Amino acid sequence: MGFEDACVSSPAGTALLAALEARERDDVSWFVAPSNSTPAAVDAAVGAVGSMRFGELCSVAVNAAESLVGPWVVDAAQSAAAAYRCAEQRRPIAAAIAERFGAELHAPMDPRCQQWWNSAGSPDQPDDRLPLFERYGDVYGNGEFTWAGLWTVTDPPPEVDDALVDVWEISPGPTSRWRLPARPGVRVFEVHRPEDWVALVTTHPTEALRPHGGWELPGRNQRIEQSGLLDVAHQRAAVGELSSHLLPDWSSVAESFDAVHLSWAGFITTEGCVTPIGDGAFTMLRYWGSERTHWLHDCFTEPEPLDAPALSGRVSGDLGISSLTDRQRRTTDRALLDQLLGR
Repeated sequence: MGFEDACVSSPAGTALLAALEARERDDVSWFVAPSNSTPAAVDAAVGAVGSMRFGELCSVAVNAAESLVGPWVVDAAQSAAAAYRCAEQRRPIAAAIAERFGAELHAPMDPRCQQWWNSAGSPDQPDDRLPLFERYGDVYGNGEFTWAGLWTVTDPPPEVDDALVDVWEISPGPTSRWRLPARPGVRVFEVHRPEDWVALVTTHPTEALRPHGGWELPGRNQRIEQSGLLDVAHQRAAVGELSSHLLPDWSSVAESFDAVHLSWAGFITTEGCVTPIGDGAFTMLRYWGSERTHWLHDCFTEPEPLDAPALSGRVSGDLGISSLTDRQRRTTDRALLDQLLGR
């Protein structure tokens, strides 16, 4: 499936299109999915995409996916329903995004440009989970990722930095970053579409053993009964019932791959996209939040300290700190990295 079609059929993609149209209207706020679409606003959004920087697009995409259809947003089902109802009218915006940013959206993982971000100088998992790359069965949620993995991001544009620390929930700050160059020849599974995630899951399957925690699948927090979302044709944001919820067996994935990379195109088309596998089974990539690489092995050469990320303080007052020039932070960061990597 091409990016344009995938964008108008995915919850994060339809949220992005709704936000881009809303930015061109005076009658709605961008963080509320408009209940209607106007041709003039769609045309204006197409024009705006034509002069937009890639980092600005990424920032809108991350914020829209989190604020409108995020896993813990109370009215996400209503926002998703509104976004899906107008998705076809906003298709020209998706086409403009594909034409202007297709190559950047689908860029594969660049082993030279991986960054590890850290805040507060302490790991986000208890000591009994360290070092990483050992207990792959220790997973978050239903198994959307493993706590045994390490996250990196590919040299993001500065316009998206605030949105990243927000969606990754890595506060309190200050936040620092390091380059983690990967060795040549790493085995990377690329996710650019929901179909790629399905391929990973069906090759390395495991079944979720507890209820889903968000609103998208039947479970303890599903809140879609009054939203009308399930009545919207072709929506892929939620299902009312399923026979099984399948996700990657990360131990099995780690036998074949060193890392799984979600490209920016993969994020827009796959994050939160409920995808049927067959026989009533579904899968969904969730909680990744942006372009990211989930590393399953230490494939890195020598870590390199970097200057501070471009944080404004908008998110919880957090600012950046340079691991390059701040000696104390460099020392504590490097000690944590060695602990995480088992070096």
